[in-house]
Amino acid sequence: MESWIAQHFLNPGFVLGGVALVSLPIIIHLINRLRFRRVRFAAMEFLLQSQKRNRRRILIEQLLLLLLRCMAVLGLVALIARFVLDPTELKLFQGARSHHVVLLDDSGSMRDQLGERTAFESAKEVIQKLASEGARRPGTQKFTLIALSNPAQPLFTQQEVNNEFLVELDTKLRNLKATHQSLSLVSGFEGARNMLLEDRVAVRHVHVLSDFRIKDWQDQQSLGKVVKELDAAGVTLNFVKTVGRRNSNLGITGLTGDVQIASTGVPVRLEVTIKNFGEQVAPNVALSILQDGQKLPLTVNFDKIEAGIEVKQEFDLSFDAPGKHRIELQLPPDSLQSDNSRHMAIDVTPINRVLIIEGNPSQDDGDYLADALAADPGITGYAPQIETVDFLRRKPLDEFQAVYMLNVSDLTPDALEPLEQYVKAGGGLVWFLGNEVRPAFYLKELYRGGQGLFPVKLGLTSTKTQGTNESEPDTNFADHPVFGVFQGQDNPFTELIRVYEHFTVSDDWARDDQARGDGVQTLASLTNKEPLVFSSKFGAGSVITYLTSCGPKWNNWARYPSFVAMMLDLQKFVARPDRVLESRAVGEPIQVTLEPAQFLEELEVIAPESTSGKVTRLKAGRETKPDAETSANNESSTVAKYLATFRDTDEPGLYIARLMDQNQSPVERWMTFNVPSDEGELELATNEQVRKQLGENLRVTIQEPGEFNWIAGRDAGQEVREWLLIALVLLLLAEQLLGYRLSYHGK
Repeated sequence: MESWIAQHFLNPGFVLGGVALVSLPIIIHLINRLRFRRVRFAAMEFLLQSQKRNRRRILIEQLLLLLLRCMAVLGLVALIARFVLDPTELKLFQGARSHHVVLLDDSGSMRDQLGERTAFESAKEVIQKLASEGARRPGTQKFTLIALSNPAQPLFTQQEVNNEFLVELDTKLRNLKATHQSLSLVSGFEGARNMLLEDRVAVRHVHVLSDFRIKDWQDQQSLGKVVKELDAAGVTLNFVKTVGRRNSNLGITGLTGDVQIASTGVPVRLEVTIKNFGEQVAPNVALSILQDGQKLPLTVNFDKIEAGIEVKQEFDLSFDAPGKHRIELQLPPDSLQSDNSRHMAIDVTPINRVLIIEGNPSQDDGDYLADALAADPGITGYAPQIETVDFLRRKPLDEFQAVYMLNVSDLTPDALEPLEQYVKAGGGLVWFLGNEVRPAFYLKELYRGGQGLFPVKLGLTSTKTQGTNESEPDTNFADHPVFGVFQGQDNPFTELIRVYEHFTVSDDWARDDQARGDGVQTLASLTNKEPLVFSSKFGAGSVITYLTSCGPKWNNWARYPSFVAMMLDLQKFVARPDRVLESRAVGEPIQVTLEPAQFLEELEVIAPESTSGKVTRLKAGRETKPDAETSANNESSTVAKYLATFRDTDEPGLYIARLMDQNQSPVERWMTFNVPSDEGELELATNEQVRKQLGENLRVTIQEPGEFNWIAGRDAGQEVREWLLIALVLLLLAEQLLGYRLSYHGK
């Protein structure tokens, strides 16, 4: 009731008292009926009989007169309290005490340039006008400002709106900038809901200031739910648009490449993805490339990019020196600058070392593989090293990108354990079989019921596939990076491939990958449906398994040029990923875990050059977690580590976490942060789409950009007061006429 009164009267304090005055005509009427003393005499008996005959008519006339007098009192109350027929047109800052919650969209798309200012600057102007209007009625308005980037911590919480607040608000808005992040309206509405549902103020408003991009209003069931809760609680919902038209925009949405094998002097193949978010064709797009901050005399050119289309193009970069390097790609300026650049960090090694373990050196399988990977190390960047099984027991494996096991019969426990640790930590492993393989050992020690390094349950013997003179192709290759050389229709390399002998899988091992559900994927099979090549994971490492030989004893693969391309693609796929430097979306926190035995607690985080290379010093806190390796035998065992968190990562670019080891030597960890790829989508949602997403029955007002009349509003009670005044005059005339008619008058 209090909320309804506050919404429909400009002076609600007079309403309840005025309604109480309606009882006065009733009391006077009752007193008038009791103030005469009854005296019986003959003439009165005659009058009494006459009154009984006219009693119903007299009662109706008296009640009608009483009703007119009550309505006259109510009319006076409505005039004094200034009744408003349509509260949606009531000025925002008139009436009872109000609470205004402003939900400010500060996502990356609000950086869209609209003439001389951005959509975010337009939103800040609306906030200032709202607060200025509220300051004209000090002591009656409260103001809360919530940014989507941090709805749990409002910029202002239930501040009294007055001149002092205007100064504080102006200072805050002047330093406030839109983020580069992709944010959710749902979390912002939930923050407003949690605040307003606990607030008992008479009138509550939620003003949403956003660019209303269509990507924020598609398939948002949770958004409609929280808005309905606010509407059901009597909260006024006011959506304010800051953008009136859709601008053209090109954005770099992806940058990938074979950075895990980058080495000095060897070109690294990178791939850039650009999307045209606009409605018109973008002709002659030139992409600039910066390496370590210096612009290269190299551009990536696109003749045209169709509207709404995403295009990709590859290019090569070389690095003259080993170590970490940073790459930045830049598009020409447009309305949204933040998605015009993309950052990547690359760790370049002098050479990529590969270990080849040969079970039978006399068969020369390792030589074929080494020649394929490094016939010219200056071109491929690989340095193969051929060893026997005994090497696994004697030397560490961490310096190698991948380990190839060629025709290995068995492994001793002290050789198998370091190999498992290496793959589990991210190292690559490739199996090639041959006549030296002992299937019983593979089943018991390597397969181990699907928990070991070897991913398939091997059959007990090898099988002859076809003779060397048969001419029909016998191998089908899946669409996988390892077999890129065999892709495409009528591929001549596929026609030449022959497999003469291979191991089969056990009869009780399901051939269907989905039926097994063990994560092992079949990459190649023979025409008789027997699987031949598999891909699997062991810990963080990748494992590729061939059931045939590497050399030409069981197949003819090594006799054709396609073998070189296949081995190079294979090495790219299995190369250990820990040399790939991190790339994240802006806004994600940096969490650095330190081993106490290796590093000190203090560290520094260096921000991108665009923020003047700001250095932040942190001290890691001790964190205790269960140790996965020791807790298998002892559940109470724990390992202590240091953990530091850095959250100020909104600016895209390169961030460097500089650690100090126990010898006071710096160790740097590089990571790049980029704008989310979908934040460049600038298509606007129509009013109909917004209302459809929220529900047709919600009471939501939508304000067009650049219009501010709704803030000052218009005096919605003006016309009502005129009609009330006319109605009151008529009521009083009717009351006088009826009262005169019912009263006694002498001649």
